[in-house]
Amino acid sequence: MKKIIHIAAILLSVFLAAGVKLLFHACGPKEDGSWMHCHTAENAVCICGICMAVLLLGALLLRGRKTAAIPCLLTAAAAVVTAMLPNTIIHMCMMTDMRCHAVMKPAVIILSILTALLSAVSGILHLRERA
Repeated sequence: MKKIIHIAAILLSVFLAAGVKLLFHACGPKEDGSWMHCHTAENAVCICGICMAVLLLGALLLRGRKTAAIPCLLTAAAAVVTAMLPNTIIHMCMMTDMRCHAVMKPAVIILSILTALLSAVSGILHLRERA
């Protein structure tokens, strides 16, 4: 059960990183070719998703129960920060009907919170297993 939860967290973080670029991306470039702030939020979420996936993959390779729990719990904290990136940490467009507010922000929040929950559960399960 612990491995299934852990692998699900890895898949969610990979989906977050890829999805923010392919499925629920932010607004496109302006007419002059420059980008809005929501593009910065998109890039930051993608980088966070990749980092969370690497942390969780690293936890699979670690042997000690406490040692393997640390990357899981760090990922849970990183996922909470990732959920706050669009419009809390990085301000986006002022128009709330734009794609960044209507599509990207809710998708990032939902996937990040799910990743945080699964990572935290995986970390707790690592800590509770017998040595």
